Amino acid sequence: MTDAIFSIKHRYAERIYSGHKCVELRRTAPKSPIERAWIYETAPVKRVTGWFEPGLIYPAMDCEALLERFGEEKCLGIKVAGTDEERLLAMIEALGDKPLHAISIERASRINPVELRIRPPQSWMYCRKMARLG
Repeated sequence: MTDAIFSIKHRYAERIYSGHKCVELRRTAPKSPIERAWIYETAPVKRVTGWFEPGLIYPAMDCEALLERFGEEKCLGIKVAGTDEERLLAMIEALGDKPLHAISIERASRINPVELRIRPPQSWMYCRKMARLG
């Protein structure tokens, strides 16, 4: 198994660390098993701030299927008030309308922020096992 680096916005990284966001969503998913997914927080943080252990990787599905399977709280890390239609619209607004793969998050941990010495990935990329920082 190998590691990967995921670029994640600060607000979503915080929700992963707090346990509110339990699913990471991506247009493309790893084809090889990943032991540890490192979290690179995008601007303004611009640092690796922690990691998560990925669980199951689900086939790509649209927002309606994601909402039905996981709910908006696990996907976005927040509860959306309103009707099913309003919740779906909130998901589409946050995630777009293209099918996304869901990667379950088994557990997550923060580390002391570390600067990434390579160009951060647009979405995610495989990497050699990083020194166990946390």
